[in-house]
Amino acid sequence: MTNYREILRLDNLGLNKTQIADACDCSRTTVIAVLRRAEEVGLFYTLPESLSDKELSKKLHPSTQSKPMYKMPDYEYVHKELQKSGVTLIMA
Repeated sequence: MTNYREILRLDNLGLNKTQIADACDCSRTTVIAVLRRAEEVGLFYTLPESLSDKELSKKLHPSTQSKPMYKMPDYEYVHKELQKSGVTLIMA
């Protein structure tokens, strides 16, 4: 798991993105994305002590949808179609 707090701390110290990536054992693009997202959200290293790593992660990457929503098929229509001559369940 990416240590967002450490990325923000090292950026605050003035390290470049390559050095931060090496220190946090993640890719440079991850560091760039985290710093960009933190700037968009308005997060800086002076984070409150009460803010946990999980809450920090949710602030940086809020989930818009928890699970995909699927539309159920119209079984009555399918049943009527299967009653027609020459219709099978085999897909072409």
